[in-house]
Amino acid sequence: MNIKKILLCFFAILIIYFFRPWFHPVAIYFYKNPAIIEVVLIWAVIYFFFSRRKMKNKELTINIFKSTTVILLFFLLLFASFFSNIIVFLELPKTLKFNDIQTLPESTKNLRLMPMSVAYRYAKDSLQLAQYKLGPENIVNINNSLSWVFPLIPDGDLLKFLIKNKGIVIVDATKQEKNSKIIEKDLEIGQEMQIFDNLYWNLYKEKYFVDFDDVYYIYKNGEIYTIVPAIGYKYKLYYGLLYTLPEFEGLFIVDSAGKINFLKPEQALKSKILEGNRIFPENLARLYVESYAFKNGLINYFFIHKDQTEIQDIDFNRQPFLLDTKEGLKWFISTEPYGASHGIFKIFIIDARTGKIELLELPGMTLTGPVKATDFVRQNNPIVDWSRFKLAEPLPFFKNNTLYWKVVVIPFDSAGIAYQAFVNAKTNEVIELKTNEDILNFMTETYKETKKTEEQRKEEIIEQIKKKIREIEDLLKKLK
Repeated sequence: MNIKKILLCFFAILIIYFFRPWFHPVAIYFYKNPAIIEVVLIWAVIYFFFSRRKMKNKELTINIFKSTTVILLFFLLLFASFFSNIIVFLELPKTLKFNDIQTLPESTKNLRLMPMSVAYRYAKDSLQLAQYKLGPENIVNINNSLSWVFPLIPDGDLLKFLIKNKGIVIVDATKQEKNSKIIEKDLEIGQEMQIFDNLYWNLYKEKYFVDFDDVYYIYKNGEIYTIVPAIGYKYKLYYGLLYTLPEFEGLFIVDSAGKINFLKPEQALKSKILEGNRIFPENLARLYVESYAFKNGLINYFFIHKDQTEIQDIDFNRQPFLLDTKEGLKWFISTEPYGASHGIFKIFIIDARTGKIELLELPGMTLTGPVKATDFVRQNNPIVDWSRFKLAEPLPFFKNNTLYWKVVVIPFDSAGIAYQAFVNAKTNEVIELKTNEDILNFMTETYKETKKTEEQRKEEIIEQIKKKIREIEDLLKKLK
């Protein structure tokens, strides 16, 4: 009988080990939050100690003891969960180095002109594969151009078990006009595929106690590479309580044949496949900047708010932004002071390859942030029917140490681009540009804006109103 039990336990362990990728969310939760395991052990010791004691009124004492230990366990778990989350933000600013800078890195001509929603529309409209759909997008540097890349994944739950991912769709983000390129190539392992050819199933068998950042794809020398940054955890001790701090562990490079290669950060910097491309995880860069708000302690964060920063996102346009500068690819995050203000307080520049953090403080300077920049774009062109158009992806652009917010005006159906608006963060001046030539000239300092007189602006508005009236009259005729 004992042998049967041992064999059953042995096979149970083998099955759990084989299917370990499925249990990863639970395993990594306790791995990242060791304080929870500690408090459960403390509770178990307390429970064992008191349960062994002899009591006079045994029945009454047992009932009180049970209810008390349940309440105690609840509060211990609540404390451990709060501690595990907050300690990361309190300790990260002490371990990270925020290097002060005085000037912003100059942007290059490799500027993202096409917002994601328009790129998705162009990529989707060009798709002619019945069994496939577009997967999660990401921005990468392909052939020295920032590009939106979408994987081609099976369209349907059953197809995920039957067919492979078909390749990628690339949309050049540095152009305004419609463009998309489909690279068809079967991927042996990939996102959404099930079960044993699933990307995460295979990666967790290579490295288990890590979290993965957003997956992105690189097309180089006729090969598609799936890139998956890994975030590891370093154990620390705080007055007897264990906690973990996240750190960049390295990244996986998976080729179309399913060969997996893991590179440590220093190896990734030397990789030919990743040359000129992003390496450092996007979400880790954001976490580092989020932790800066806690640098003066917990009391300051909740009550005093001295020198406290906030990251302000617009709709789905979540920071950080990937920028190509003359110093290389950078993650850019602008922060506002705590409260209702929308002016820029501090700017964080994280090297997208090395992870080095740079901080530009703006004492005494008043720079408009991305939220208010969109308001100035609307104000500058009141004749636009803003119920039919929307503002997308306010991105930073640096020129002559001046920060501009580049805002794209697009129709609500994302069927194209109306124009690009550059908002000077210092003066709030708005420059509207429509053609690629004007945008390139503006970026290379050869653009000369002709200031319009008040009379010219009035005439332009009247002409636009007349055009709208003609459109309404044509619509009425069609309805009749």
